[in-house]
Amino acid sequence: MSIRSRRWAKTLVPVAMVLMVMCLLSREPLAAMGSVGVSSSIGQAEAAIRKAFNSTVYAEGAGANVSSLIARLNEAGDLLTRAEVAYGNGDLSQAEDLAGQSLTAANSVRDDALTMRDSASAATRSLVSLSVVSWAFAFPVFILFLGIVWSLFKRFYSRRLMKSRPEVASDAEA
Repeated sequence: MSIRSRRWAKTLVPVAMVLMVMCLLSREPLAAMGSVGVSSSIGQAEAAIRKAFNSTVYAEGAGANVSSLIARLNEAGDLLTRAEVAYGNGDLSQAEDLAGQSLTAANSVRDDALTMRDSASAATRSLVSLSVVSWAFAFPVFILFLGIVWSLFKRFYSRRLMKSRPEVASDAEA
């Protein structure tokens, strides 16, 4: 080893030891690392709630009854709010737990909304198909009915017209 590297080592070792002792005595770096994880969990829960809301809107647009989903989505939002409050108060473990519960609830709502949307879309397609088949059957039956009614009316009117006696009009004015 050269003299220069020995001096550098002599300076580096005490500085490294002081930094290690400071890290061990201070909880701030560990808490900061934990808060990043909790903040990430809260962000994931927020994104999951947005996706669940959008899926619920699409399910409602497809004709599904989403009232139960809205109630569950509100519960997920409440859990997220409680997680943010716990995070703000410094209770990282409770914030992490509540954010996880919110994420699970939001993902469950999203999955159910997608299922409801698919079933409502299938029901709508079957109703449209039934309507088309009904009209394809009903239209010719209606035209046939109109033809029968016209035929009966024409026959009745023709007989009545033939039974009537012609009257001669006189042009004489008295």
